[in-house]
Amino acid sequence: MDLRTAERCLHDRSSAAFAAGAEAGLPGQFRAFERDGLLALLATSPGLGFLNSVCGLTSESLDALPGVLAVFSAAGAPLPRLATDGPAQDGRLHRLGFGPAKPRPVATIDLLSRRESPAEPHGLRVTEARTAEQERVFLDILAAGYDAPPELSSFLRAEHCADGIRRFVAWQGHQPVAAAAVSMHGNVAVLGGAATVPAARGSGAQATLLRHRLNQAAADGADAATAIAAAESASVRNLARIGFDIHCRPGWLAVAPE
Repeated sequence: MDLRTAERCLHDRSSAAFAAGAEAGLPGQFRAFERDGLLALLATSPGLGFLNSVCGLTSESLDALPGVLAVFSAAGAPLPRLATDGPAQDGRLHRLGFGPAKPRPVATIDLLSRRESPAEPHGLRVTEARTAEQERVFLDILAAGYDAPPELSSFLRAEHCADGIRRFVAWQGHQPVAAAAVSMHGNVAVLGGAATVPAARGSGAQATLLRHRLNQAAADGADAATAIAAAESASVRNLARIGFDIHCRPGWLAVAPE
């Protein structure tokens, strides 16, 4: 799977999350849009400004960026983080008020050539949240794992109640310790939110959930899977360890004028 396809599927997943946030009546504006090859996510709520992003930036699509930034400014939203797909014109980005930042990795894996691996080592078991009570457990564990403030917690809960989201919980004995989600976008599985409660970190719960979701996606007919993770994080290391290709897109942030 090429990077552009992965970005498109991730954008579709985020579009569904934003629609769920708006439908749940969360404060602020949620908008996912595309302009001349640029894929943009815009949230006006101060607690969710970190979601604001634009990807698909190349030397060719860079001409569309000022118009996209004008949409953010008109909405009163924080300026987005940028991710470039390839060589971009750094001088133009500097003139638009952006400076280099940490990479924004995208992970991809071909499921057709991947051999199914054991999904539940480390004495862990995985269940899918199907009933209302199981869904409540999933949402509580996800929010606890993120240690999310109220605004983010509300968004996570709305996002992961959306149609098409499959929700999984990892258990140690009778104790739920981690949660993770996946959704299908065409023949590509997008790995969504994933978090482990602090007391169970390092137990292998996320690696277990990762393998389980890939096995489930392959069984559902997915040809490939993709995910995003923070640069140099445990999540990106888990993805690489299991066989994902990590595409380290250069990142850019709006900088204060001198």
